[in-house]
Amino acid sequence: MNHSQWNPQTSSGSWADPDNWTPSGVPTGNACFGAATQTGVSFKSTGQAQVAEITFIEDAASYTLTFGPSASPVLNITGSGVCNRSGKLQSFIVAATSRGYHDPQLRFDHSASAGGDDIFYCAGPESESAYGGGVISFCDQSSAGSASFKAWTGAAAPPEHNTVGGEISFSDSATADRARFIIYGSLGADGDTFGNVVFHDSASASQANFTNVGGTVPGGDGGNTQFYGHSDAGTATFYNWGGNHAKANGGDVAFDANADAGHGYFYNYAAKAANAYGGVTSFNNNPPHTTPGGASAGQGMYFNFGARQGEQGGGGHMEFSAKYGSPTASEATIVNYGSTAPHKSSAGHTLFSMNLPGNYAPNAGKARIYNHPAVGERGAAGYTEFSVYGSDDSHGMGPSGGNATLLNLGGTAQGEAGGYTIFSATSSADQATLIAYGGTHGGEGGRILFHDQACGGESRVQLFGNAVLDISGHAEGVSIAALEMTGGVIGIRLGARTSSLSVSGGIKLNANQVAFEFQTSKDEPLAFNTSYTILSSPNMQAFSAQQFSANPLEGVTPTFSILANELQVTFKKA
Repeated sequence: MNHSQWNPQTSSGSWADPDNWTPSGVPTGNACFGAATQTGVSFKSTGQAQVAEITFIEDAASYTLTFGPSASPVLNITGSGVCNRSGKLQSFIVAATSRGYHDPQLRFDHSASAGGDDIFYCAGPESESAYGGGVISFCDQSSAGSASFKAWTGAAAPPEHNTVGGEISFSDSATADRARFIIYGSLGADGDTFGNVVFHDSASASQANFTNVGGTVPGGDGGNTQFYGHSDAGTATFYNWGGNHAKANGGDVAFDANADAGHGYFYNYAAKAANAYGGVTSFNNNPPHTTPGGASAGQGMYFNFGARQGEQGGGGHMEFSAKYGSPTASEATIVNYGSTAPHKSSAGHTLFSMNLPGNYAPNAGKARIYNHPAVGERGAAGYTEFSVYGSDDSHGMGPSGGNATLLNLGGTAQGEAGGYTIFSATSSADQATLIAYGGTHGGEGGRILFHDQACGGESRVQLFGNAVLDISGHAEGVSIAALEMTGGVIGIRLGARTSSLSVSGGIKLNANQVAFEFQTSKDEPLAFNTSYTILSSPNMQAFSAQQFSANPLEGVTPTFSILANELQVTFKKA
């Protein structure tokens, strides 16, 4: 391989000037940099330089290689990549505009590496007041090494159909390796333009570290890391910070198409500013349409933090939105923490949702999801929600609990609300295991709620202490496969459409008493001296009516009776 040495004294900083090199000529093999008076190196916008290696030798100064706007890569690194032996920071600055990852200014090919800890790369605009940003691209089996990267965007509105901010892209089988990335969001009124790290094809985030900074302008997006195709997150770590201005979005990791979160670690933080949104990890929220299947949360670890320590905005969260595919939580572990703030959205939360009419529905897979209690008596508890938006009478699809295990933890201090799971509209618990634990030291129990036409499926419910299974908001009644109670309360609505509970596989009672909490509505008032079936099970005859109790209604104490496989309640009034 031929070696070219950057001259100690040069007439210009142009890479393309053959007189700046020894031997004379633009390098194609190993470009070496040592001690020199000219440490700023620039590239021609129409140039198409290609080099196998760039080496900063032991006596090299700190160099800055700058790439401006260009229609094609002005430098393509195709060999072993970049090596820094100087002990000083070396910088590669892409200050340009681009139309996307197919039009980078700096490109790594084959097995080229971006180098080690003391090399810095930046993809951004020509100036803060400009629009968009440039692109650094990794293709084939190239690697980001353990270098540091920054992606950001300009404040100006871009031309139509060009919303690319500063971007570091990985395609084919390229890998982020052990690199460190910090990604910034929108600076101007165009909230769709932001700094971005993007994975395509079968590229992997490997062991890298990503910080997606929360938005800083109203309506602006935070920094984004995105996965498309069959790319994966490897064992990388992602920090998604909440918005820093009202109406600003948080930092975001998005999995679309058939991308997989692998064994990644994801930390979604609450927003500092009031009315701002928390950091988020989302699945199938962006094009393209994907059939069959969708993105997967893999075996990742996800931590959604509620607002604490003065944070005033939305909590960190996950969204399985199914706009463009049918995502799954797969075998993920998800933790939703409570908040010190009173509003629901301030807590850590996970959403499984779809829009009707639609062809996609998310499912919780075999995930293990923990919903933690509120922090303090006025705080909001962590939660998981299965919901449907829009209407289509001919469409019975809805998000599914799959075979997941959802654990709802009780409060640990006086008045603290317990974590909860809610199924609404046409969602289904499917074959999930739903567990709600009792509170301690005066805390409220965890809750499991079924509303509207939500289906209990073949789910199994376990209640402890003062935990609650609440089906009072259901349209008619809920059927589940199994119920085990070591304490717990069942919430039922009485009236013309009593929201009764049916347990197809039997009930197990580990306590002497089962408590009900009865409610009525103005539209369907309670009928006295009328028996309401509130619970049915094939083993109901194994229990006695005296084991059941409930709150009085209109001053009348309820009377329970068992008839065949049914538990009935009557409010007798003379």
